[in-house]
Amino acid sequence: MHGRHLPPHEALVHERLVFLGEPPLASRAMRSDGRRHDELRSYSIEPGYIGQALGSALITAGRTRVICTASLEPQPPSWLREGGWVTAEYAMLPGATQPRGRRDPGGRGKEIQRLVGRSLRAAIDRRRLCGPSGGLSLVVDCDVIEADGGTRTAAITGGFVALSLALQRLRERGVLLADPVIGAVAAVSVGMVAMEGDASPRAVLDLPYQEDSRAAVDLNVVALASGGFVEVQGTGEHGTFSRAELNAMLDLAEVGCAQLFELQRRALAEVR
Repeated sequence: MHGRHLPPHEALVHERLVFLGEPPLASRAMRSDGRRHDELRSYSIEPGYIGQALGSALITAGRTRVICTASLEPQPPSWLREGGWVTAEYAMLPGATQPRGRRDPGGRGKEIQRLVGRSLRAAIDRRRLCGPSGGLSLVVDCDVIEADGGTRTAAITGGFVALSLALQRLRERGVLLADPVIGAVAAVSVGMVAMEGDASPRAVLDLPYQEDSRAAVDLNVVALASGGFVEVQGTGEHGTFSRAELNAMLDLAEVGCAQLFELQRRALAEVR
């Protein structure tokens, strides 16, 4: 690297690539959209995007855009014995894709909303999700208005901001007695994708649809800012993958999530 000082996230990835015997960052090919393999798409989070919602955010990841809103349910689930509950719903507008999609979320949409719900619950202490009258229940709606890959990971990252804003408002109103947030949760996609001129796939961060549709391996990684993974969803789309390749993808996911945590922090600071 000729003595060039790398930023922390580049240094981490460079270290891993050297360990795996791959060329250093400076010599590696750019992706079709001009990014390095360890680089996120252009991201933004606009908090309070929906004025009527208790908590809301518009998250943009490249060309993918998801509106997230958090609402207080009239009562918690009847089976809940202690604490509160957080769940999620996920849907894609028909015009978010070409050709036109269906309004029915189908099996894929239901699987994604369960993932979003599990991820958001991992970020809170449900025992503290209580008001003067007992446990509280919130639902986070994630509506994809434009899809170009990574809709589920964007829903989780933006959903946490919407949920945090809702919880903040409930505390201000005296409806919620204590802050139940353990730490931020964010998610990002990684995969093994063959670039033009490459003999074999390499680990890349934050896949748009063009890369996701031809990835040899596709991983969605959910992580907590306090440390550790909530969920890792991985599939060898066109074969198997090695432990070394899995390690490389998880390293990239940690790099990406660290940047998303900072983006969430800045978004929440705008309204506090």
